[in-house]
Formats: sequence, C-alpha cells, structure tokens
Amino acid sequence: MPSYVGGISLWAAALVMVSAPKTFAVWMRLTALVAAGLFIVSAGMILRGTPLLPTSAPLPAAGYPFLVLTFVGWIWTLVRTER
Repeated sequence: MPSYVGGISLWAAALVMVSAPKTFAVWMRLTALVAAGLFIVSAGMILRGTPLLPTSAPLPAAGYPFLVLTFVGWIWTLVRTER
C-alpha cells in the first residue's frame, strides 16, 4: 500500500501542476482537479488506516475515469495544435 499511496499522491500533484496553465481548456483542467482531489482523499484515507485497493469503489476507482478524460483532453490539445 505505501507505493500505491505514493503513486496516487504524485499523480494528484502532477495533475494539478500540468493542468494549471491556461493553454488547456477549462473542462480539462476541471477533470484534472476532480481526479487529483479524489486521489488525495483516497491517499488520506489509506494513510488513516482504511484498507483501500486501487479497484475499491467508490474511492479511489472514481478518480480513474477523470484521469482518462484528462489524458484524452491533453492528447486532443496536442493533436489539434499540430494541424
């Protein structure tokens, strides 16, 4: 579990930092913030002793769809700007 907590904490920090610039659309930044928030809450719950797995519902599994939407948005932005 410690490696999972470290991983989702780094994901949360990275999502906030990478999505902060205004080069990304608002919906992408919001999905990144939602995912980061869900991951931080999950990490906090694990650190407090709640036995959560990556597939546990509703947390942390609820953060992954928002993470994927953020990835899709980033890819969409990069492909769109190259044209």
